Amino acid sequence: MQQSHSLLLSICFLFFLGCSSSKNQFEKGNYEKAVELAIKKLRKKPTNKKQLATLKAAYGYAVKVTDQKIIQYKASQERFKWDRVIIQYKRMQDIYMGLLKCPGCLTVVSPVDYQQPLNNALTKGAVVYVEEGKKSLNTKTKASGREAYRQFIKAKNYQENYTGIDRLLTEARIAGTEVIGVSSIPVRSKGLELNSAFFLQQLVQTLNEFNYFFADFRAMDKLMEQKLVPNYVVDLSFDDYYIGQTYLKETRETVVRDSVKVGVVTDSLGVKTAVYGKVEADVQRFEKTIESGGLLNIAILDTALETVLYQEKLPSTYQWINDWATYQGDKRALTKDELRLTREKELLPPPAQELFYAFTRPLFNQTAGILQDRYRYLRK
Repeated sequence: MQQSHSLLLSICFLFFLGCSSSKNQFEKGNYEKAVELAIKKLRKKPTNKKQLATLKAAYGYAVKVTDQKIIQYKASQERFKWDRVIIQYKRMQDIYMGLLKCPGCLTVVSPVDYQQPLNNALTKGAVVYVEEGKKSLNTKTKASGREAYRQFIKAKNYQENYTGIDRLLTEARIAGTEVIGVSSIPVRSKGLELNSAFFLQQLVQTLNEFNYFFADFRAMDKLMEQKLVPNYVVDLSFDDYYIGQTYLKETRETVVRDSVKVGVVTDSLGVKTAVYGKVEADVQRFEKTIESGGLLNIAILDTALETVLYQEKLPSTYQWINDWATYQGDKRALTKDELRLTREKELLPPPAQELFYAFTRPLFNQTAGILQDRYRYLRK
């Protein structure tokens, strides 16, 4: 069984080698791949006759096929034909550089340097993307501004020092950026004066830290000061917030623990022996609780269309708990948890604002997550 398994692995290995050999790739018409594999083998063994023969034939065909493809691409009326031309030139230029690092290869082929035609193609490709980017900018929509930015980036990748490209990128980013206002957050609660400004400040800061390239989150009051109209408004309000009554729960229990060392006796020979027995204590436990809760209403408005794009109410509750205990009797009867509670004290309930902070914590994460997902399309 083990021999059969080894034989199967050997066959698979040989099959893999065959499929990846330069000769095999040549016979399939994958001339560029055949050249790359031959170069790799000839760097290790420059005199390998089979690899030299394969390299000579495969490289000749690779150059011929590439030149034919490029002629066809250039003759095309397709607007972005230079992308395909550039890909072909880059592949062959990579092969050219690989051949220069393979002394044995140079005995059978004369590498063709494609750098100059590649540079010319990159320039022409950059021109096309700049022209298309300008067309997109002239459309004067947010989406076309973002499309223009991506086209200008493509142009810069082709020709980094293209005249005025950085200015165009800045212009396109500004044109494609959505300004999103986050409204001040009123708290509807009977008899309570609560401040939600902290929620708004942290939310705006967190949203901007998501680094959405085409999103600018700002508090609505700041936008109003600057007399700016946002593209969207995130309208938030806390509905029906309440703080419940204080509840006190009290329980009493007698706890017993067996096999506890309760003393030592000494016999007539002076030998001391531990004495074990039961110990007990009366434990009085207290639990004071206050529950707060309410809803956060989220609405996303399109200011241009004056429509509500999204709306949801998020519920949340928070329970403040104060546990402590007292006992009478032998403390050795207490568990570790009971002993810990005896060290705790009764506390005064926290201020209403502190309870409100705790209530909003899970809502903050939910709100940030909703908005992060909603504006995911504004990534770079």
